[in-house]
Amino acid sequence: MNKKPYIISIGILIIFFIVMFLVFGLDNIKKDSYSTTIVLGKNSVFGLRKQNWYRLADYSEINWKKYDIYENNEKIGKYYLWFDDKWYAFDNNRDPIDIGIRFLGIRTNYKIDLVDFKTEDVDSSTYIDKVLNDNKLPSDSKFTSKYKVDLDFDKDGVEEEFYIISNAFINNENPEKIFSIAFMVKDDTIYPMYTDIRKNTSLNGCKPYFNAFLNVDDKDGYEVIISCSEYSNSKTTDMIYKYEKNSFKILISN
Repeated sequence: MNKKPYIISIGILIIFFIVMFLVFGLDNIKKDSYSTTIVLGKNSVFGLRKQNWYRLADYSEINWKKYDIYENNEKIGKYYLWFDDKWYAFDNNRDPIDIGIRFLGIRTNYKIDLVDFKTEDVDSSTYIDKVLNDNKLPSDSKFTSKYKVDLDFDKDGVEEEFYIISNAFINNENPEKIFSIAFMVKDDTIYPMYTDIRKNTSLNGCKPYFNAFLNVDDKDGYEVIISCSEYSNSKTTDMIYKYEKNSFKILISN
């Protein structure tokens, strides 16, 4: 029997599996070694290990480690963080550094792409009008937040529009409902993100804002961090969103 064709076939299979491992296996091994800690002000610490998100309650294990510190989406330096009643930052000489309560701290063993973005106040928008109508909210609603962010979220060369609208903590008004809504517009289609609509009981509700746009998991596109502050900043909810299969889902929240 001529064994040469069998040997060639086996050789081709071996080469195929080697190529598949180099293309996919090494990438998965690499991602399994990724380690990220994200500190969001005084409220939340999220970790990413082996492609799994988790909340960190014990801050002692991350004290006195260096983090890239951002405020208002601008990097202010790389400092040590330490938590007592609040977060404190220190430079290499252990001298204290003043940071605000809404800082973003990132510690990672791989490169994270953090997007610089600008907010733009919106006077009128057919998209806002449609969202109000879809949620059975008055078209003449008054707002405490009404702005958008333009950026190429999915890296396809075309900018998407991200909107925040809210009437939380409105003065001299008494609306029936308090609402806070975040959504994306892509190709004239509205994709809901965060929606909170509740009966007005005076100074209730949660006022959201875009905290960061960043590529955390090294996949295509970006994640969005939306933070939402309650009255007098007594509590802030932090949520990391991922856009998959034409909709947004929360990867983790505090």
